[in-house]
Amino acid sequence: MNRRKWAGWLLTCMLLVTVIAGCSGSNPPAATSGGEENTESKGNGEKVALKMAMWDSNNDFITFVTEKVKEYSSVNPNVSVEVESFKSDSDYLQAIKVRAGGGALPDVMELKPNWLADFKDQLIPLDDVGVVATNKYAKTYAIDGKVMAIPSVSFPELVYYHPSIFEELKLEVPTTWPQFLEVLTAIKEDGTYIPYAMGGKDAWPDYPFNEFLPHILSDNENYLSDLAKEDTPFGEGTPFYQAYQQIAEMYNAGVMGPDPLGVGADQANDLFISKQAAIMASGLWFVPTYQGKAGNLDDLAAFPMPYRPNEDSPLKLMMFTDHFYGISSTSKHPEEAKAFMEWFYSPEVYKEYLNAAQLDSAFEGVESEVPFLKSFYAEHQYENFIYIPGDAAYTELSNAIQLDVKALGQEMMAGKSVDDIAKDLNAKWTEARKNK
Repeated sequence: MNRRKWAGWLLTCMLLVTVIAGCSGSNPPAATSGGEENTESKGNGEKVALKMAMWDSNNDFITFVTEKVKEYSSVNPNVSVEVESFKSDSDYLQAIKVRAGGGALPDVMELKPNWLADFKDQLIPLDDVGVVATNKYAKTYAIDGKVMAIPSVSFPELVYYHPSIFEELKLEVPTTWPQFLEVLTAIKEDGTYIPYAMGGKDAWPDYPFNEFLPHILSDNENYLSDLAKEDTPFGEGTPFYQAYQQIAEMYNAGVMGPDPLGVGADQANDLFISKQAAIMASGLWFVPTYQGKAGNLDDLAAFPMPYRPNEDSPLKLMMFTDHFYGISSTSKHPEEAKAFMEWFYSPEVYKEYLNAAQLDSAFEGVESEVPFLKSFYAEHQYENFIYIPGDAAYTELSNAIQLDVKALGQEMMAGKSVDDIAKDLNAKWTEARKNK
């Protein structure tokens, strides 16, 4: 073989070796026993970091959730979960809306029931997540027939009072709206205590009245959705008008202290906890807040808000379902997020969550351990009334007219009449329906 042929043959061999080496270094995915690619967690053991966003006013509960989700890495070493927390739902909602506009939502996001319709396009359906089957309320809050988020807790809305004050002033627990006003008036006339701690400066503390009272007087859990079917649902003769007339009785009676609009929610809580105020209304979530500041529950009791006009009507107790968790449609790891939610709501983990939250269970087979709640259930007779937010049509209309019932409560405390409120709302609502 001459020198030129030898050089050509050697070059060919070298090129062949290079090609073989390159192919052997590509490491194609190994097949599983089922013939599918072995993705482990995102394939080849790639580490996945999930973001979870939540809010809560209780620092201890935020700490619990933050530390608890870290344990998921011991179950799935390839997945870590990082919690971002907010102190209030208003701050949280503002941040989430901004991120939704930029396509930067967290993988797992907390929601209130009345936000579900607004965020339905930013969430993925969760009907295939196994724990949905044992959730008591998930399907009740489905959007267009699909479960978009899983509710974590339920709880009654309560009226809290100091038994020692009731005993001192010889007051009976009221079971009707007129009796409720009589109790508040008697406390005012005594002059020792503020009858009702409102916190109107922050608007939201008036929700047991301005948000819930029309709903519960309608005797229709789908009341809000049905509003969207009417042109003038706020005027005289409607549940809204009747409820707001009742509310005006209370707001105009001077039973919320000298300046209810000058006192914020935290200040109102402190007035009640320090026994400067006799009564306040809130969800069950207030109990651990009270205990944390007062040190015990020795002088705390509760009764159902007596919305009914007389004892011939059933006494209904508003039950609120809250702390929904959904998975954002922009998540790059939806399957990992679903697996995390299966773990998060597994009976062992969920039981710890429930005990830390000190609220009632949203899942079959898991019971809460809240002595205060058990005592309340044992002492009172009532009918449960589940708060269900309005559907997409209601949400569209309420957004169009910027309906904020809590802000209406502030306007009522400042002196605006029910007739003026009803007239304004009907005009805006009718126009919004025409422009749909």
